[in-house]
Amino acid sequence: MRDKNGIIVWIAREIIPHEGAIRRWLTRHWSRVVDVDDVIQEAYCRIANLASVDHIDNPGGYFHRTVSAVATDQMRRAGIINFTTMTQIEWSNVIDDEPLADRALETRQELDRVNKLLGSLSDTCRKVIELRRVEGLSRKETAERLGVSENDVKNHLVRGLQKIMGEMAEQDARSDYDVLMADAKKDRAIGKRRLH
Repeated sequence: MRDKNGIIVWIAREIIPHEGAIRRWLTRHWSRVVDVDDVIQEAYCRIANLASVDHIDNPGGYFHRTVSAVATDQMRRAGIINFTTMTQIEWSNVIDDEPLADRALETRQELDRVNKLLGSLSDTCRKVIELRRVEGLSRKETAERLGVSENDVKNHLVRGLQKIMGEMAEQDARSDYDVLMADAKKDRAIGKRRLH
């Protein structure tokens, strides 16, 4: 049986920190032929619908491969490229597995951001997430260790994940707004220079 809440918490902790780097990679390499937001969303859906994530040793790499597969599927459906004629050497030129220094830094920054958000949770909520996702304890084992009910464990997971994802979305929205305002300011400055 799949633990949907556990997978969602795992996604928040292990996948979301890689989104910025993956999004930039996807934009650089594929934005002319796919909708980047659609590809990222579909990749999240595919991962969220997995029966288990226990087999995933490298979450960032798995997310990268999933995004690549989604982009490939979209291009194939759109008839953009006939992938049956591509050789392995050609594919190796398309898929960039080596993280650049800026990507590694961005990934570390995203991980720091998630860890700070985990630190903002109540002690019980944070401990539930750590025991369930980091140590891999079952809901029952976690409940016994913390002296709470299994239902409390489930509720802490859900609330914690909602808080983390909500705060990340809010931070991203603020960041996007700041970028838009800076771009608008530059555009106004360029417009004023053209008038003179």
